[in-house]
Amino acid sequence: MPNAAPAIAALQAAGVLCVIATGRMLTSARRIAGEIGIDAPLVCYQGAMVGTMDGTILRHDPLEAATAKELLRAIAAAGHDPVAFLDERVYVAVDSATARTYSRNAGVPYEVVGDLANWLSAPVTKLVAWGEPAAMDRLRDDLVPAYGDRAFIAKSLPYYLEMAAPGVSKATGAQHVCDLLAIDVRDCIAFGDGENDLELLDWAGYGVAVGGGFGPLLERADHVSAPLDEDGVPRLLTAIARARA
Repeated sequence: MPNAAPAIAALQAAGVLCVIATGRMLTSARRIAGEIGIDAPLVCYQGAMVGTMDGTILRHDPLEAATAKELLRAIAAAGHDPVAFLDERVYVAVDSATARTYSRNAGVPYEVVGDLANWLSAPVTKLVAWGEPAAMDRLRDDLVPAYGDRAFIAKSLPYYLEMAAPGVSKATGAQHVCDLLAIDVRDCIAFGDGENDLELLDWAGYGVAVGGGFGPLLERADHVSAPLDEDGVPRLLTAIARARA
């Protein structure tokens, strides 16, 4: 969204606090926040961590090691290569083009450690599996009945299935920011386009789904913006800023 930074600058000048809520790790979220001019607390890892632009961790809810090891084995048994996030580092079982692409997109290096389930000895912040969208749908539908009460499981992008501690979501991370800054949720507007944004839009005082996004999200939103390729979000942010001027 090339027009996001000017829209966010206009909002912040009008007195609106802008917060990023993302599946990205804190290191990656800090880079994105710097590019678009946001310095508020960052909701990362689908809500499993809240941190600041200087790298301070304000809240961390990791996934317990025993459950993570079970999930890693289930992902591998289904024929997919999982990724583990621990201490702001990325670990993979094998080197691959997919691992290199993920690392490049996230802007962080990765480390190959072999069998992740055998290697893991501590709680993890997040797990990710990747594959074709239909395969990730099937994997999600297989994992949720078995692990849904022990882990947050949802797709972020069509190719990524993400797992974190039970009960966490972008909504819980956003609520923590509101608690820190004494903000009433009724005064919050949330934007999202994916399956992992359902809780966030349900939580917010006003939820905006991005056109062309995840179907159930569009149905539950208070408003649907124009699609990303039509600058739907920056246009709506700019309109809000003008209304407050």
